[in-house]
Amino acid sequence: MSRSPGLRRRFLMVAIATVLVPAIPAPAQNREAPFDPIVGQTHGLPQLPPQGAWGEIINVTSRWVVIQNHSGQQYPIAVDDLGEFLVRWPLRVEALGNRSMVEAVGDDLGSNFIRTQHVDVFEGADQSLVVPTYSSLLRGYNGMPAIDPGLNFMLNPLGISQMTGLYGWAYPMSPMLGAGTRSHVVGWAVNRSPLQLAVPGNNLVTVTAPPGEDFTVSQVTRGRVNYIRKGDYAFLMPQGITPRGLLLSQFVLYKTIPLRQFDPNAAAPAPAR
Repeated sequence: MSRSPGLRRRFLMVAIATVLVPAIPAPAQNREAPFDPIVGQTHGLPQLPPQGAWGEIINVTSRWVVIQNHSGQQYPIAVDDLGEFLVRWPLRVEALGNRSMVEAVGDDLGSNFIRTQHVDVFEGADQSLVVPTYSSLLRGYNGMPAIDPGLNFMLNPLGISQMTGLYGWAYPMSPMLGAGTRSHVVGWAVNRSPLQLAVPGNNLVTVTAPPGEDFTVSQVTRGRVNYIRKGDYAFLMPQGITPRGLLLSQFVLYKTIPLRQFDPNAAAPAPAR
């Protein structure tokens, strides 16, 4: 059967377009510059996680720590390259003493009350890791700007349109929710039930847990190599990688028993070879 004139014309147009239009590569073919040095190479280096990563300790000596990530990859870290080395030990509020320093960040409930799920505790020489403070934080904002928006909101009432512009531009939050401030406190525990902290300015701040829940509490200490055990988990902040191993800006070790129950001399790391 002979083809109709219309069918022949369409076939001819498709053939011409195929010859004249250059091929467009698929996105997967247009690889970014860092792709080749990292993927597919025998000794390629992994992309470093910008927000940190979890790892399990699979070996430790007096000079080296070997971790394994969630993908089963193993990396050595020289003890000198751990960066800021901190340890988090589980604790209970009942174990706090009058000289225990407590840090908490939570919702500002007014009248020197804040609500949070977790508090950190610092004892003895480790109290130099923090500074007594009582300051405000905006929800979703890391620090307080030069003008306290909560105070500005109270002293200088604005119209709906001005509030929308202010909070939509400077502070990414809904103006219908109010200022929504949070508080950051570091102070000495003067009471345990309720948890009350003595903070600068001769103030007393009460820290409460969410309704129907209890605090989670961690004692934070500086790290030592003899604190590390095989099977521990750690949170890492990598800043570089060399043929020698990972370079970290921070290494936070998580323990499963309180510091007072831990024997640093038991099962100590084997001597380095």
